[in-house]
Amino acid sequence: MARFATVAVTGAAGMLGQEVCVAVPEWATVVALTRADGDLSVAAEARDAVGGAEPDIVVHCAAYTDVDGATRDPESARRGNAVATRNVARACDELGARLLFVSTDYVFDGASDRPCVESTEPSPINAYGRTKLAAEAQAARVGSHMIVRTQWLFGPGGRNFVEAILNAARVGKSLRVVQNEHGHPTYTPDLAAGLWRLLETPEQGIVHLTNSDACTRLQLARAALDEAGLGDTEVAGIDSAEWPSPTRRPLHAVLESERLDTLGVAPMRHWSEALTDYVAILRRRWTAEQPPASS
Repeated sequence: MARFATVAVTGAAGMLGQEVCVAVPEWATVVALTRADGDLSVAAEARDAVGGAEPDIVVHCAAYTDVDGATRDPESARRGNAVATRNVARACDELGARLLFVSTDYVFDGASDRPCVESTEPSPINAYGRTKLAAEAQAARVGSHMIVRTQWLFGPGGRNFVEAILNAARVGKSLRVVQNEHGHPTYTPDLAAGLWRLLETPEQGIVHLTNSDACTRLQLARAALDEAGLGDTEVAGIDSAEWPSPTRRPLHAVLESERLDTLGVAPMRHWSEALTDYVAILRRRWTAEQPPASS
């Protein structure tokens, strides 16, 4: 178990990075790194940013996450994912630091009904997935590394599917939601706590970490609407091919873990419990945003 470690968190202003910095355990001191500290796709800037933190551990949350943007501009995605991770990995090697890299279900094609476990062979079907798989290869070069794949993130620190659905419903829009894409919705505060638990183990390699149970995008949308008191919203289920996007997405890249038991890490709670917590946060935010009643 790590003790009294300095932990550099890249992407600390992002949806997951913010939560990693909030959930820091007593044994760690966090140095939050954002874009203001340097462009990680530039080797010298990455070396200076990471090296300046003098970390024992680096949690690499920074990433290029615009899936359609990666399809339109794969070079930017390559730099933001593969190149940036290469530079961070090299800095870790120079410092003798441990690296935890956050990856994605998009490294799989999602063509099988079987869940994707850590030993499943990756086969990405879009530019984003290919750049994340290339980033995994860079992370794996570090002597002490852990690659944590997760999926369908939602949480209070950034834009996400759940909030987009609820915002559209609140202004009276009817919704069209993909019904044949399956995955594990994952709440960023839960994931952040799980990453810290993994860092308390000495293990290396690939681990899948998500909230428990899987659903479709349509099921997640309807659950969020019900939780927010917007269950009367008109929602039409559509196939992925009907969604206006240039990107082919994995339809059944359901992440399961064959390693958590051996690591002594308990599974995370059901996604619906996390959804309840998140929608409660959103409802408080909506109430605070309402203008005061006129006198």
